[in-house]
Amino acid sequence: MPSRGGLLSEEEEGQEKELWQNIRSGEYKLRGMKERRAEMLALARRLAEEAFDLQNRRAPLHQEVEVLHQEFRELGKKAGELRSEREKLRGRMDALRIELREEGDGHDRKGRPRPDRLVQEIAALEKKQQTTAMPLKEENALIDHIRALRAQLGEAEKNQTMWKAKDETIHSLREEMDAARKRDEEISVEVEKLFRRRDEVMGLVKSRLTEVGHLVAEIRAKGKARAELISKVDKVSDEIRDLEKGVMGLLHQSRDRKNEARKLLDEHNRSVRQMTRNEEIISRTAEDNLKTLFKNGKIAL
Repeated sequence: MPSRGGLLSEEEEGQEKELWQNIRSGEYKLRGMKERRAEMLALARRLAEEAFDLQNRRAPLHQEVEVLHQEFRELGKKAGELRSEREKLRGRMDALRIELREEGDGHDRKGRPRPDRLVQEIAALEKKQQTTAMPLKEENALIDHIRALRAQLGEAEKNQTMWKAKDETIHSLREEMDAARKRDEEISVEVEKLFRRRDEVMGLVKSRLTEVGHLVAEIRAKGKARAELISKVDKVSDEIRDLEKGVMGLLHQSRDRKNEARKLLDEHNRSVRQMTRNEEIISRTAEDNLKTLFKNGKIAL
């Protein structure tokens, strides 16, 4: 505060008043700068917290992307295995078509003599021969026909095992072909489902990566803004330190002026007190002398 009580001269009082105006101005400016620095620090903390929250949101999304990527790879691997199986299966189906065509050549059931039917036909003709009266020529022709049928029966019975084995082979090939066709259809359905799911997974991956990208961009933006704020805080702190040094310098200057004035005043007061004491001593000595004279009698002039 400016000096009171006449310690300073009028000129020094004016200088002190101006100095304290500068001190108050500096202190007011310091308060504003410190408030601004506090606001910037609070904003920097808030940005750091927001970036941390964004990072916490990013972590599960990143983990989900990893899981989806793994599923995508597994779906691709499974689809590849199924397509490989289908290629082998279709190769086998081509081979089965060739085998069926080769086995079916000359193996027409319609033209094949059946032993049971031949036996029935021979029995019916023999019964007719035995129970029906007919001309000799007609009977001889019937007997020749019976003999021919018996010859066919013998040949049919001899070839029956071969025909049966071939029938079983063809039946087995057809069953294998039917099973192969069914499996081919199943694989096609499974592959289609797998690719649909792969497309869904890839869509989810892209969506999550887009979210992650936005979060990363926000995190970087907040980090950049925080770094810029910290840089400004450092600059303001430097300015505050410089201003505090200036204010402290003014305070020291005021204190030194007052101390110097107080020192001069103290010296003056000591001098005054010394003079006063000397006067008291002189006065007291004079009084003592007068008393002594009065005690000794009349004073001769």
